[in-house]
Amino acid sequence: MPTTSSSPPLALLLFLACSPGSADTDTDTTNATEATEPQPTTDDVPTSGPETDGENPAGQCSPVDGSPCPSDYICCSDDPATVGGKTPNYFNPGVVDDVYDTPLFSGDNNDRSRSGQCIETGGFVSPFASGCPVPCNPRWDKGRQDEICGTTAICCQFTELDPDKDCVLDPDTNKWRAVTGEDIPELTNWGPLHTTNQDPTSERCIEFATDGSNNLNEDLYDDCIEQLSVADQRGFCYSPDLCPCREDLCDMKNPGYVAICG
Repeated sequence: MPTTSSSPPLALLLFLACSPGSADTDTDTTNATEATEPQPTTDDVPTSGPETDGENPAGQCSPVDGSPCPSDYICCSDDPATVGGKTPNYFNPGVVDDVYDTPLFSGDNNDRSRSGQCIETGGFVSPFASGCPVPCNPRWDKGRQDEICGTTAICCQFTELDPDKDCVLDPDTNKWRAVTGEDIPELTNWGPLHTTNQDPTSERCIEFATDGSNNLNEDLYDDCIEQLSVADQRGFCYSPDLCPCREDLCDMKNPGYVAICG
């Protein structure tokens, strides 16, 4: 555990105190039919999935755990979270300013991500040496999505939310929504409470905030915690005709929700 000159951040204490046996008080069993995974295409879309005879992506994986993928596929992070919540500097590496900053779990930090998809690379433009597709956040505004994905691709969410474990009741709106790291510690202890949460034990945020040293930069650590998300904020830039439709399974728990998938 890295050493610091002061007490560990509260979020870290909560993470360490949270045991795998912790119970989730949300027992709603609302579900939605999962959309069919995209099939390969012969269209030449720069940021779309490559041309293959099988599904691409070929299923979930975890880069940090070295999850196995089919032959000729690699495990690519789909988490575009950055320092300060800024735009990831995928296309201008090293640029850190008021607009762009370092990806926490993708690009050069792909191996720190718990969330990923098995990707057959090649046949599409990638800014990474690995050949992985460009991660994006489906909840970004259109301007940021267009900047990262271009105008011929859209940001596609491939991993489904868990409606029983990835949602919290927002006290300000009295509505269900997907949990985020900003809810720590008021609404969640993170840890094993959620199904698709990034960095459940904060180990990778600690790694990022120490960067090989024995001293934890608490500002970087606290910011990393705030940027954590569940599946609704992760995806890849992908061809629109191959993008699976995903309902917001947390919002679906609210009265009056209007389904967007046929």
